[in-house]
Amino acid sequence: MNMKRFLNKIAGHPLGVLYGTLLGIVAFAAAVPMFTAGMYDAALVDLAMAAILIVLMLKNTFKVSGRTSLWQEKCAAWAILILADVVALLPTHNFAGGISSALAFSLLVCASVLYFGGTFMATVSIVPTLWCCVFMPYHEEIMLLLSFPLRLSAAAFSSVLLNLAGIGVVHSGTSLTLPGVNIAITDACSGINQLDAFILIAFAAIELLHRKTVWKILHFTFMIPAVIAGNSLRIVLTVLLYRFYGDAVLENSWHTVLGYTQIVFALLIFFGVGKIFTAADKRTEGEES
Repeated sequence: MNMKRFLNKIAGHPLGVLYGTLLGIVAFAAAVPMFTAGMYDAALVDLAMAAILIVLMLKNTFKVSGRTSLWQEKCAAWAILILADVVALLPTHNFAGGISSALAFSLLVCASVLYFGGTFMATVSIVPTLWCCVFMPYHEEIMLLLSFPLRLSAAAFSSVLLNLAGIGVVHSGTSLTLPGVNIAITDACSGINQLDAFILIAFAAIELLHRKTVWKILHFTFMIPAVIAGNSLRIVLTVLLYRFYGDAVLENSWHTVLGYTQIVFALLIFFGVGKIFTAADKRTEGEES
């Protein structure tokens, strides 16, 4: 589908354009504080992801052109609207309360889509709505929330690998203790700073590699495990190099280079899993035909 044909189709679906425009405005408004705080990379990646999700949502609206909602769908939309009202009444003075307000707005959007566009259109709007209305406005808070379990998992997994390799390591929380040194896995070392870009790359890869939704979902669930595994391998590599080169490995230049190896490891693992799923998908199609 060329760009002109795509734009003509969008013009023929004003409802989808309305929702897409609304989500775009919300995403841009959420990105402004990120730009102000100097988080340029995160803001640009999040906006790029929002644009991709909105375009995919609009593309899917072509499949339901001219369809009117059933009375069951309208009743469900009213039920979601009532739920949105209940969620909106929750306290808003803390982080959890702020998230509840964002979720209430997301439910309001989805209820409107369901009422006017039907179940399919509501379903394809859920992910872009949550990304633009919940994830982006609370980007930093959500990332900080994810950081600790990522660090904890990476520390535990890397300690297992090191002990299997015959290197005695004592694991405690997010720290690894070796003879003469204690390695603490901080927020910056958790892989959280690269998670935005990794989500964007992972999503693009999934769209290119798989055609069936089930394989896309299964592959996407391996995103966080790939980040944890990549970080664990980086920690193992850091410890091995430390045994040869000493404290120099823990200094800035080495630390920066090893940080990039974490991304490489994670991407290799993620794409490796994708190749396995792609082969399984082709094998399934062959059996069906």
